[in-house]
Amino acid sequence: MRRTRAAERRRRVAWLTVDERSFRNPKLPNAFLIAYKAFTDLAAKGALLVVTVLAARTLTAEEFGVFSLGTTLGWMAAVATDFGIQLHVARAVARRPDDAPAILRSWLRVRWATAAGAIAAVAIASRAVAPLQPYALPLILFTLVYVCSGLVEFLHYFYRGLSRSDVESTLTLWQRGGTLVFGAAALAWRADVTTLAIAMLIPVVATLAVSLRIARTQARLAGVPSAARGSEPISRVFRRDVWPIGAGIVLSAIYFRVDVLLVQIWSGTEAVGLYNAVYRLVDAMRLFPAAVMAVMLPSLCRAATLRPLARVAAPLTIAAMAASAALWAAAGAIVPAIYQARYAAAVPAFRILLLSFPLMSLNMALTHQLVGWDLQRAFAVLCAMALAVNLVVNARLVPELSIEGAAWATLATETFLTGGCAAALWIARTRVRDGFDATAAIAESVTAG
Repeated sequence: MRRTRAAERRRRVAWLTVDERSFRNPKLPNAFLIAYKAFTDLAAKGALLVVTVLAARTLTAEEFGVFSLGTTLGWMAAVATDFGIQLHVARAVARRPDDAPAILRSWLRVRWATAAGAIAAVAIASRAVAPLQPYALPLILFTLVYVCSGLVEFLHYFYRGLSRSDVESTLTLWQRGGTLVFGAAALAWRADVTTLAIAMLIPVVATLAVSLRIARTQARLAGVPSAARGSEPISRVFRRDVWPIGAGIVLSAIYFRVDVLLVQIWSGTEAVGLYNAVYRLVDAMRLFPAAVMAVMLPSLCRAATLRPLARVAAPLTIAAMAASAALWAAAGAIVPAIYQARYAAAVPAFRILLLSFPLMSLNMALTHQLVGWDLQRAFAVLCAMALAVNLVVNARLVPELSIEGAAWATLATETFLTGGCAAALWIARTRVRDGFDATAAIAESVTAG
């Protein structure tokens, strides 16, 4: 009876997945899964980019600025509600797959609570802050879109820990396809930012409902029910493991997008729209490094040397340099062609952001290895220092150079982070190889430096 139920659960999710265990050559699963993840992420980023372009073309300049501000605030809210939980869950499941049911059950309850808190906080703030009051409804709706997307992303990391990124990829494809269809239909029916926010919410909620069912099924298939497993109090795990990861992720999220808010303060809403448009192009380019890290995360969590990191980071950085060089040369034609002629003013900022892309790709690998080696405190310290660098450079350059100054601040921040992460991993390599916990030593070394 038990085998029959397990077989039935496998059959129910088989149509939605591509099980890497069917490959005979152990090298093929990673190659296939990276290609599949890259393809689905390309389609997903493409869908969001198309919606952004359509919004830029159909909404007024002020409404597109609200769209840019709302999506930025929503993204930050999603990062804050997760606060490192999803990366901790992926690492925990990768190391202890038998504990998957208990890990999912415990942390999903926490994520529901944090999501509700974020939505309530944005709703209160948008009503209380005078400049935001005219845009309260779309800002709340965009926050809901991104917070629900954060819950979906939490489940995606659970799949990554089980080495089932194929599930994540397929769900992403369906969700972003729905976003494109509903978003384009909404803009064609009524060019209004609130209508667009409602349209973007529908596919996210549907995907969340489906993914919850699949995640519970996958947890039962992978896990072994045991009262002894996963019994450590959530509060203790949060203080020891999750808090530093969350602090680092939130700080990095702030330095990634705080420039949008600073441009809003010093240059106005239309400048935000210009900067957001070209930043979206660079953000779309990050899909391939993200696909590689999604598949390779379990191996980095179990690595005892820097060789697996080198095998991942070197080709990523080289490919990013080639892509940046090609796009830098064609930027003057690409930006007006994708958006409109009035967005040509953002070409210089786009070219500066392209200089940052190779470092962004490298840093994605370096920061994942930091967390994979339990160096979350060093990760948090480095992100705090990177945020300080970002704010200082933005404050100096944005009032004078507007969006070009924000782009230079991004380049300076990524350069600092590369050096800091490389130094931390180099210090940690010997102790990790010998089986020692290097977290405290590295955090102290980074702080002292």
